[in-house]
Amino acid sequence: MSMVSDTSSPSRYRRAIGICFGLFLFCCPPLTAQVNIFTGETMQQMRLDPGWYNSINLDLSYRAGNTDLFTARTRFRSDYLSKTYHGFVFGSLQQGRKSGEFFINKGMAHARIIRSLTQHVLYESFIQKQFNESILLSDRNLAGGGIRFAAHPQSSKFNLYLGIGVMWEHERINDTDIGEITTHVIRSTNYINWTGQLDERITTSATGYYQVYLRRFEDYRIFFQGSLTFHLTTKVAFPLRINFRYDSEPPTGIRKHDVEIFNGLRYTF
Repeated sequence: MSMVSDTSSPSRYRRAIGICFGLFLFCCPPLTAQVNIFTGETMQQMRLDPGWYNSINLDLSYRAGNTDLFTARTRFRSDYLSKTYHGFVFGSLQQGRKSGEFFINKGMAHARIIRSLTQHVLYESFIQKQFNESILLSDRNLAGGGIRFAAHPQSSKFNLYLGIGVMWEHERINDTDIGEITTHVIRSTNYINWTGQLDERITTSATGYYQVYLRRFEDYRIFFQGSLTFHLTTKVAFPLRINFRYDSEPPTGIRKHDVEIFNGLRYTF
């Protein structure tokens, strides 16, 4: 990974790219549909020196013959670190076509600011926008914040974090029986994150979320993301990921759970 200094001309160029891309993620339609997942990738970025860091992921698959199948998944992330603050913007788009028709079309844009209060206590706030046609989600907007507690110093190879917060959620769903449904709710959003460095080239992490509607505890969601990353060089990595989502009250005809498994390449610059 490379750190960009504030004095050189290339640094100003790279910084401009990062800012423009971040604005693009906010202003364009949402780019993978997950809910403000705080992953081991963020934990790794927090240990870097102050500066700008960017990474791009691309996953592609194609099949032709009896079935024409094409899937593509792109991810972009831009981080800025100072001695006290850590801010990042993340965007992802996943699409899949089978015989010319979409069977996957979902995306997400997420931004988060983290401020260290003490060595073990941090404050974070976030906003997010996403869509996921697979679960009839036309639009979701989130805004919230909370406190994160660190069990070990950030310099440790193994870290455990607990996050507690609240968020405002606005959703528009195209239910197959009822039609368009719009909701505005306040949810408690809580997570536990574990991240570890197995050796110089292998890192692993797991994050679990529990988000419940504060006025009706029967309405809740569970999210899990696990990853195992092999660092081929300082800039190129091979990540393996698994995502799990559970919704206690999904739209009509939608299953309560989804499981996704990904692998691909990540380039950091």
